[in-house]
Amino acid sequence: MNIMDRIDELCKKHNISKYRLSQITGISQSAFSKMARQQSTLSLETIQRICDAFGISLAQFFSDSGEYPDLTEQQKKLLQSWALLDEKKRDYALLMIEKMIDI
Repeated sequence: MNIMDRIDELCKKHNISKYRLSQITGISQSAFSKMARQQSTLSLETIQRICDAFGISLAQFFSDSGEYPDLTEQQKKLLQSWALLDEKKRDYALLMIEKMIDI
């Protein structure tokens, strides 16, 4: 798996430019350029920051299918729905879940 190809795929899927990804993750555009030219490698911490920006796990990042490995169908459905929410709706969903747990 080429990590930069995977990042490009995720950028297209989420309609995020590399410039915007750089802003979200705090990874400079020059660092992305070096990675693309394979002059630099990505640390696990860097990949995790990229995963956080896309709202995915490391397992999802490295999954060939881009799916949610090792999850039940119900968990997959929940995460697929989560991925469609914007940040404000995610915050609201988390608040609702936290309230349900407190009951």
